[in-house]
Amino acid sequence: MSSQSVVDKITTFINTNFPSEPLVDLTAEFRDLNDLLTANGIGRNDPWLGIQFIGNDELPISLSATNNSGKYREIGAIYIHVVGVAAINAASGIRARADALRAGIRGQNIDGIRIESITPANFNAGATLQFEGGWTGASVIASYETDIDL
Repeated sequence: MSSQSVVDKITTFINTNFPSEPLVDLTAEFRDLNDLLTANGIGRNDPWLGIQFIGNDELPISLSATNNSGKYREIGAIYIHVVGVAAINAASGIRARADALRAGIRGQNIDGIRIESITPANFNAGATLQFEGGWTGASVIASYETDIDL
């Protein structure tokens, strides 16, 4: 998982800039989907975003870096699942929402978190969440880096 600082800053950014997109952190969530959505105030026919934070590595970037001093760089990925009700032509609405999300995140420096790249919406199995009960979705993946001063 990404550092708590990254989770907090990215979550705040999405909630602030995309207020019509309810955001659910899916990291380490094992509840039934309907219970999770109900707990987050999301109704049966509401579109929503699921988010997962995937930390990758933390590397020293200053010569004098030790475990308690210096500068480190955290890199990772943020999976954003753009979810809607399964219906004929659901993909076009999901793609439009994903494209708006990508345009708002692409190239951003979010309080020191630099978004290096973001993928187009991917609807393929294995690329996004697999749903039962009337949901479908696509994922976009944002790669990021951020520096940590110890």
